[in-house]
Amino acid sequence: MLAVMQGHMPSELQRLIFETAARRDRSVARQLILVSQNVRTWYVMSSGDPSPSTNRPRIEPILYECIIVRSQQHAEALFKTIAAKSQALGSFVKSLAIGDSVTLQQSKDILAACSQNVVNFAVWTNSRNPSVFLPFVRSLSIRRLSLRSTHSAELSVPLILLAALTHLMILDGPYSWFQMREAVRDAKNAINSGYPSAAAQFRSLTHFATCSQNWGNTQSLLKLAANLRYFIVVVSPYSKAAPMIAQRIREIGDRRMVLVEYSPTIESWESSTRGLSSSVWERAEKLVKDGYFAEHGDVRKWNP
Repeated sequence: MLAVMQGHMPSELQRLIFETAARRDRSVARQLILVSQNVRTWYVMSSGDPSPSTNRPRIEPILYECIIVRSQQHAEALFKTIAAKSQALGSFVKSLAIGDSVTLQQSKDILAACSQNVVNFAVWTNSRNPSVFLPFVRSLSIRRLSLRSTHSAELSVPLILLAALTHLMILDGPYSWFQMREAVRDAKNAINSGYPSAAAQFRSLTHFATCSQNWGNTQSLLKLAANLRYFIVVVSPYSKAAPMIAQRIREIGDRRMVLVEYSPTIESWESSTRGLSSSVWERAEKLVKDGYFAEHGDVRKWNP
């Protein structure tokens, strides 16, 4: 198959196919580097390349564009990889997720080494408040944040990060959200509470997703976030609560609201980030565009 592709496709198309496959599965990229002369000539593969060329891009930006650190063992392997490379691999990371068993100290070290250019960050944990990781994120370009934890927590998102976010997902909990509570109070009192205004905090937010436990407590975002276009209530597949929530969304009547079924796992996040499946955001955008307030159910479309 590889020989057929090389013999009959333009080099530019071959390279596009390779980069798409590499972003979806790094093992594919490593295998093709070993067997394909074309791939070896497209890229500088490592600092030990016998014939480096400044005219060729590095392969590492593709291999390390998306990093998922699920465990302490994964964290140690990442540290060894970074130490073994002469270039700063962390600068290539655009999407980063940290799993439940990674220690807080490991997480701090990972964020110090790999978060300077992160656009998409996720924390999937059961035992800790996910917001404890956020002060250590170094990126000024972060736009998407996903937090999932069964820990009963008081969330606090650094203001410089919150004001930059376009997509925010908060799952499980139950949570108390400090900035939300302060923003609601500020809006109600219409006074300067010593905190930035609600409009300033949420000015960039266009997509917000939350779970059935918290959606009632976060509906204030529909008024506070001036640019919000999608308010997504996430339920597990086959949730018994879905029909009741769909009916409540219909009664509220805000067409930015939509109910989406989603399995909240780090594997689901990775799959959509690598382009292997549609993201919650993409599914919600299509549903809202097509006039739906729920993904499933007997009655799930707004009246014309």
